[in-house]
Amino acid sequence: MAHEGQTVENAATGERITFVSITDDLLVMDDVWPRPGHRAIEHVHPEMEERWTVIDGRAAFRIGAEELELNAGEWVIAPPGVPHLAWNPTDAPVRLRIEMRPALRWAEFTERLFRGDPPAELLREFSREIALAVG
Repeated sequence: MAHEGQTVENAATGERITFVSITDDLLVMDDVWPRPGHRAIEHVHPEMEERWTVIDGRAAFRIGAEELELNAGEWVIAPPGVPHLAWNPTDAPVRLRIEMRPALRWAEFTERLFRGDPPAELLREFSREIALAVG
């Protein structure tokens, strides 16, 4: 079970997430994208809002049809049900603060995904948290 202060790392992408605060209403995570490229395929959070604040570096996002790049201090939100992607468009690491509202079981999903549980199985089990974008 994920807990505050825990750091998990995705071996495939090098992404590192530290769980800062876990409540029913809000999950706060510090995230590092150490290398360029996409972190995940386009997806939606059916019942959750995701907010990214860039702490250091430059990050790119596609929220619905809008594509943008953000610098330190800037933020963007993907509302529930809106397809989105996020990636590191540079060769330098990017540090972000991510907030998920409501938290639902996102911390558990992240922990299990990063340890290598089968994605198809996770998509079935965590259908309130995540679904593949259709389109």
